Order: sequence, then structure tokens, then C-alpha cells
Amino acid sequence: MVALLTVSIPKIYSGATEYPLRPGGAFHTTDSYLKFATGAEGASKNLISMFDSMPVSKPIVIFIRKGDAFSSGLGMTTAYLASPHAVRLCEIDGTHPDNELSLINPDKVAAVVLCRLTRPAWLPAGKVFGSGLEIVSIGGKG
Repeated sequence: MVALLTVSIPKIYSGATEYPLRPGGAFHTTDSYLKFATGAEGASKNLISMFDSMPVSKPIVIFIRKGDAFSSGLGMTTAYLASPHAVRLCEIDGTHPDNELSLINPDKVAAVVLCRLTRPAWLPAGKVFGSGLEIVSIGGKG
């Protein structure tokens, strides 16, 4: 036990002084994850602003790729930032959500979010955040 402490304490102290904890902003955790997963800096406020411009009465449909941890993480983070909108998470096989998107009634949703998925050519381009996150607004505020 003494040997463990003798070896561990200097390493912990060195790490703590070299990389001190800094207070984070309001969106420190979500911004950190979004930067890690997509490369986008400070994206949380931009996502929230975008969702705020959409009708709260319509849900946000988020597509994630089955078996892709980054896709799932992006979907969950985006769902959190989309509050107070209702959110529908749709997990799909593969990288092309064409079939699933064709089943959506555009009058019934505010936006479609693609997490590490390829947007079909027939779907209008959305706002891209870094690499792997795209939000396609379907309707206006209402």
C-alpha cells in the first residue's frame, strides 16, 4: 500500500498541476462532446438557437446509425439541446436514411437531424455542424 501511494501521489500531483481544472461555461460538457465528435467549436448555443426558431408543437426527428457510438452520442446530445421540443430517435442500419425519411410527413415535424449519416440528394441541405451533424429545418416558426 505504501509503495502504491509513493508511486501514485507524485503522478497525480504532477497531472493536477499541469492540467488544472478550469471552470466551464454554461455548455461546457455539450460543447466539449460536440467538439470531440464533430470538430465544431461552441456548437451548443448555435444548436439551441436553431431549435428555438422552430415550432415547439412539432417534434425533432433524429436519425442515428445502429452500432455507431459517435452517432448515438450525437443524437443524445442533440436531443438534450432540442428541449423543450419532443424528440423522436430513429436508429437505422447503414448510412443512408432514404427509406425512413420518405415515410415522414414534412407537415408534422420541425426538423430532421442526421448524426453521421448521409443526407439524400432529394432532401434540402441543412445546417452542418463540423463533420457528421446536419440539421435540416422542415418548417418555420409556428
